[in-house]
Amino acid sequence: MSQPLSHPDLRRRNLSLLLGTVLRHQDATRKEIELESGLSKATVSRLADELLQAGALVSRPVAPADPSARGRRAETLSPAASLGLVAGLSLGVRMTSIFVTDLSGRELAWQQIPTPKWTGFEDAVDWSVEVVSQAVRGFPGPLRRVVVAIPGRAIDGAIITRPPLFMAAIEGDAFARVLAERLACPIRIELDATMVLVGLESLGFIDASTAPVLLNASSILTMSLRRRDGTIARGLTASFGDFELIPVEAETGPSTLGALLGAHGLFELSRRLGHPLDSMEDLWESEGEDLERLREVFCSALVQAIRIIAVMTDPALVIFTGTLSPLVRLTLPRVEAVLRRELTRPPELRVIGHVENGYPAALGGAREARAEAASELLDRVSGEGLSALS
Repeated sequence: MSQPLSHPDLRRRNLSLLLGTVLRHQDATRKEIELESGLSKATVSRLADELLQAGALVSRPVAPADPSARGRRAETLSPAASLGLVAGLSLGVRMTSIFVTDLSGRELAWQQIPTPKWTGFEDAVDWSVEVVSQAVRGFPGPLRRVVVAIPGRAIDGAIITRPPLFMAAIEGDAFARVLAERLACPIRIELDATMVLVGLESLGFIDASTAPVLLNASSILTMSLRRRDGTIARGLTASFGDFELIPVEAETGPSTLGALLGAHGLFELSRRLGHPLDSMEDLWESEGEDLERLREVFCSALVQAIRIIAVMTDPALVIFTGTLSPLVRLTLPRVEAVLRRELTRPPELRVIGHVENGYPAALGGAREARAEAASELLDRVSGEGLSALS
């Protein structure tokens, strides 16, 4: 049987409960805190004053509806900036994006910059540290956590496997470890498709209850899916969602689904066919027999990938994002026609092309980082009380 909480334990738990309520809402009145937390008016008043005195909350007066009314002026309580901040960093082949928020989720900074070609591991770390440091410079409070989204495989939030060729320097677990040392905060590595999925849900483009599958078709193809229980599937090994492991016999010869559905693989295929692409945009902006042949190969590979997804996960919705979104949109009518003939109830196919700018991946990373950092802080307050805030 669990032991009843002692008075100090109960006080610390209630402090954590009150602070957590304010963090979820960015700001709240004392009455709103009472209603949501279940704490009494006296307890909210006492603990709110303690958190205000400790600098964890700030008070903002609310103009009364009746200026002649007497009594204590209404106020909203908001998390103090000094509680800290978090960042989502999306490393892309061409562009890198960073999104910074405080612990209540308020946006503090958003930036997108070209990704350089790193000369090695130290160069990659130095550049990444500088990007994060510049983005958070000038804001009060400690940097509590960073989630880094990469176009490659991520195992256990720390190990990078099979990144694009130019990112080979950060493969392994050293990148996350050294970045954490340099930035003095925990670092988590995530698949870019997973953070895009979280970001798009945050922006309201996707209803998480649909349990969607997301295919991020950029330099390489990455996949993420939300299970029907609301959790996001994260594989135990690098094989999860790796279409490079699935061989196909295309008109152009043996290949893999991953190669035929990623920009890097399509460039290689065009060279092999003797008609190298000048730019990837040619595939949806120009005409010609050679380009149509590449589009047909891409279309066939896309149908095959959706067949596999339909058989294994039976999704109601498959979302396409990334650099190749315009090519997906161009071939979608043909893909849908094939699937209607083959599947009893084919999934809805939706293209969300604005993801090319990396914003949703960085936003998703910041959201994940904020949830983890806030949970950790509240756990510490529950165990240590106000001393956890110093």
